[in-house]
Amino acid sequence: MDRRNPYLDTHFCFDHPEALDQAGVFDDSARQVMGSAIGHYRAQTVRPHVQYFDCDLQFPEPLRIHKVLPDSVCIVQVLGGQWQHRVDGRLNQYTPGAPHVLGLSESMEAMDQMPAGSRARMAGLRIGGDYLRELAEEDPSLKPLARLLDDGMHFSELHGCRAVGRLFERLYHSPYQGALERLNQESLSLAVLVELATHLAPQPAKPMAPLRSHSDLAHEARFKLDANLMNPPGTLALARELGVGETTLRRAFSRVYGQSMLDYVRQQRLELARTLLRQRKWHVAQIAHRLGYANPANFNHAYKAYFGHPPGAES
Repeated sequence: MDRRNPYLDTHFCFDHPEALDQAGVFDDSARQVMGSAIGHYRAQTVRPHVQYFDCDLQFPEPLRIHKVLPDSVCIVQVLGGQWQHRVDGRLNQYTPGAPHVLGLSESMEAMDQMPAGSRARMAGLRIGGDYLRELAEEDPSLKPLARLLDDGMHFSELHGCRAVGRLFERLYHSPYQGALERLNQESLSLAVLVELATHLAPQPAKPMAPLRSHSDLAHEARFKLDANLMNPPGTLALARELGVGETTLRRAFSRVYGQSMLDYVRQQRLELARTLLRQRKWHVAQIAHRLGYANPANFNHAYKAYFGHPPGAES
């Protein structure tokens, strides 16, 4: 698994309450782990940047886990009980039935909290963001997976995606051990990605008469992005508004401006942030909120990564 993933490969089975901070589940990026559990948990990297996990845990006391999650996609099927956490302050709840998917376009703080007496029986996949982006570059049919990494945090329940649920059931109840178990985990985990990509695939776009050049199309898209910089439209919505296919719009914008629309919006926001900071009329946190960052820490990280120094260093 990606080294930035806070979850380590491990396997334990507790027949009486044991402290989770001693179970070897998390690396040093987990800031706080409080609580104990009874039951089993296992996590196994099935190929670089892809980790399968499952568990059946009961929590005799309140559970609290504070960690930082990297840009990634996590697909979870709850088989019994429930799970919940807050990511960047937003509560996400996982319940039995349909699979759930969590996509993060950047590193975000997460807080798992479960009440005493609760239970979580589930299976899932954690996939590194860079790995999904590379797959999408190689094969456009996998772009729906990469789009889960767009626009901050994406969390949804996958209604009508029974194939993914059945695959997780097979993974959880695998009869194999040793090398066969590892092969089974890898093959079925990749099958989950294939089924999810198929489920997320949009309906074929209507053919467009070639009335506009790539340059005209890119300029129209940029105009609309500049006009809605605080709340820009998603790529699919923008493509529909302009009456073109999403792939066509992405290709046109990248060809004309040499960067993706997401990178362009981020760059323009940060350039605007620098202008506002130099005016000295607002605090850093106020500017972060104005530019759409729910967490000032994420704004500070993005600003330093782009300009080479934190926003507080602007004079």
